[in-house]
Amino acid sequence: MPRPAHQQQARTLDISGAFVRRTDLSGASLRGANLAGADASNASFRNADFQGAVLDGTILKGADLSGAKNLTVQQLSRAIVDRQTILPAYIDHDLLRSN
Repeated sequence: MPRPAHQQQARTLDISGAFVRRTDLSGASLRGANLAGADASNASFRNADFQGAVLDGTILKGADLSGAKNLTVQQLSRAIVDRQTILPAYIDHDLLRSN
């Protein structure tokens, strides 16, 4: 039986250290999610919401982040990206250190 709305607890995704290569998380709410150390090479995060997500050491080589919402240069500077990583239009590759 579902809990009443006032009793439901917010849940956040924790895939720290997980192998999620080529996974399609397009449109996902990743608010507050822990993706630290996850291997998300070539994954699709199109239009996903990254507000408050932890990306420390997350491998995003070749990942598609186009249209991502609430993703910051600070978050991405803690992740591992390359020139094949597709960034949202509001973030320039030159602002990040390439690995």
